Amino acid sequence: MTALAMIIGMAPMALGLGEGGEQNAPLGRAVIGGLIFATIATLMFVPVVFSIIHGRLAARRAHKTPGKESGEAYA
Repeated sequence: MTALAMIIGMAPMALGLGEGGEQNAPLGRAVIGGLIFATIATLMFVPVVFSIIHGRLAARRAHKTPGKESGEAYA
């Protein structure tokens, strides 16, 4: 929500509206691009990497735990 508000707020700057707007337009575009990339990374990339690492660690623990494959339980 805050990233979307920031992107909408930076839109006039990115479009170069107003006096001298063409000087600030590249900065506005860079900020919007960074916000979009960071939002996508936060919502998609980070959870995927976390689940891959978590799955590998769980597989390692299952492999190292004795008696896990034969169905034995700890007393």
